[in-house]
Order: sequence, then C-alpha cells, then structure tokens
Amino acid sequence: MAQKLILIRHISFIILINLCFIHSQSAIIIDIETRSPLEDVNIFNHFHGTISDASGRFNFDDIFSDNDTISFSLIGYKSIHLAKKDISKVVEMTKISIPIDLVNVYGGKHKFKRKYKKLERDVRKVYPYSKVFSNYLEKYESIMDTLNNFFGIKRYYEKRKIFSSIEDDLVVKYDYSIRKLTKRQGRILIRLIDREANRTSFEIIKDFRNIFTAGFWQFTARIFGHNLKTSYNPLKGEDRIIEYIIGRIET
Repeated sequence: MAQKLILIRHISFIILINLCFIHSQSAIIIDIETRSPLEDVNIFNHFHGTISDASGRFNFDDIFSDNDTISFSLIGYKSIHLAKKDISKVVEMTKISIPIDLVNVYGGKHKFKRKYKKLERDVRKVYPYSKVFSNYLEKYESIMDTLNNFFGIKRYYEKRKIFSSIEDDLVVKYDYSIRKLTKRQGRILIRLIDREANRTSFEIIKDFRNIFTAGFWQFTARIFGHNLKTSYNPLKGEDRIIEYIIGRIET
C-alpha cells in the first residue's frame, strides 16, 4: 500500500512537470526532499512579484525582465536567488530549522513557532514593498538636490510635483496589493521603510511635502492604529526577529 502511494505521488509529480512544459514560461517549485509542490512561494525582485499556485506552478516570463535576479522565499525554507535565465522547469527549495536563541527571545518553543511563522509570513509579504519604495527614494534624491536652486512657493510646488509623481506610479502598480495588507502588515511596512530609507515615513512626507501634510497623515494613521514616526531597531524585540528573517531573505 505504501509503495502504491509513493508510485502515485511520483506519477502525479511527473504529470505536473509535463503540464508545466506545455507553457514554456512556467516552472514548478518543489520540496527538494519530498518532491511535493510548494504553494504560496513568494517570487519577486525589487519591482515585481508573484506567488506559486496550489500545484507549485508559477509564470515568470511576462513579469520579469531577461536580466532580472529573482528571489524565492517561503516560511520554513531557505530563500534562493536565481537569474531569470537560470530558472529551470523545476525549482527546488530546502527546509531549514529555526535557531534556538530566537526561541529564547520570543518565549516558549511552541508559542514561538506559531508567532514566528505568522511574523515571517507578514515580513515576506511587505518586505518587497519597502525595497520598491526605497528604490523610488534613491531615484528621486538626486532630483531633490536640484531644488536647492528654488526658493519659497516655487520650491514647495516642485517638491510636491516630485512626490505626486512617486505616488501616482506607486498607485498604478501597487494600490490593489497594498490595500489587501492587514493592519499588522501595515505596521511592519512602516518600520521596514525606516530600515531601508533610514528615515521614518513621517520624515519622508515632511521632506517631500511639508510638516503640515506630514502631521495630517500622522493624525490619520493614528486613527487606524499606525504611527508614521515608528523607527526600526534591529537589536531589540520583534525587530530583532524581523532582521533575522530579512537576513534569510537576502542571503
């Protein structure tokens, strides 16, 4: 009976791979040991992303450019990074264990595992957005430097034009995805923006707009349980765990 189940599993796996070959731009992600398809794997770079479906399959040709390096991450598995040209029809991921020192930081072992998995899921969800936003800031920093040639109301409108350009671009590409974030994921994103930009969200709005606009959005954020002045500290509390998770994503 056991041999029969193993045979059926392998046959199912072969069928999945053959289905994948029908569409030349698709691939399947599997567990390297069990050979089982992996669902909900985050597949992304700094600007675009997707996830694998219930059969482990994902399409990447229409999403990523030929020169892109693509990251694959899933809770409980070692993150991998592949150039698009190196992605084969089957991508294998390896399970990893959680260091015991983090268990001590977070509490009891079983309670920690539940909290850790939830936190890792949330971090992996919002981390790509923080990288995207940071890249936008780097792109426009040099433009912001040119505003030193303007004064008064002229400088204000030029700054507003730049910030509006960033807002419009982000809304077009990410508005629907951002709206689906939970309150907890939103709070983590605010801290990760501080990590990537070395400035809180409040300071970013103040720099690109003005103190009054930043104050308005801070007031609005507080109503919904957020704080745009929240900073990131990788040496303390939950941020220490987040830093470990990001290290796994980036390494």
